[in-house]
Amino acid sequence: MELLYLLALILPLPLVLYVIGLDRGRGAWGLVFRGFVQRGSSAYRAAEVPVWKEGKAPLAVHAAAITSFVLGQMVLPGGLAALVGFLMLPEVLTRSGGSEPLLVVLVLSAPTGLYVAAALLSAGSAMLRRDADASEKARKAGRWAIGHNVLLLVAIAACALGSFDAFYLGPVAYALVSLAQAALLLRAARSLDAYAEAQARMPAPSNAS
Repeated sequence: MELLYLLALILPLPLVLYVIGLDRGRGAWGLVFRGFVQRGSSAYRAAEVPVWKEGKAPLAVHAAAITSFVLGQMVLPGGLAALVGFLMLPEVLTRSGGSEPLLVVLVLSAPTGLYVAAALLSAGSAMLRRDADASEKARKAGRWAIGHNVLLLVAIAACALGSFDAFYLGPVAYALVSLAQAALLLRAARSLDAYAEAQARMPAPSNAS
């Protein structure tokens, strides 16, 4: 039951953004080469002619876009949490022990975390619309996410050397999920580039069907 509540909380906004992106990207994928078919009334008159089909976004793009919206929506609660954290930072620095070092790390990492979240939202929309810079945005968001989360994990590990707290598990799990999603973004960027290259190699004529 808790899982259903969690899904009901985190999925509505990503699904709305996903549907909007699909609608705005309708017709943006053009035609792609399907292969050759033999046409003609006899063996002597038969000829192989190229055939094109309506293009669609690669599966990796769909997966990267929806997960980008899921993680990117954290820019809203994350921004509020970061603001509260910065206000509380002087008090936290005066205490010692427990999870205080981790709180300091999370607060100081908030600016780049918020940047990554915003980049994910932008990349997700760009990929579904097949913007000219969609693969560049996906690659940039993925690289920023990798850099941010690797440094965050290193900082968390350094904090854990002093005194481990169960509170560390949540940020570590989220960072690992973010790294997996970043890898998916980089794969989606490669898929977008490959799609464009395939269309360039076999451009469809204006009367293709």
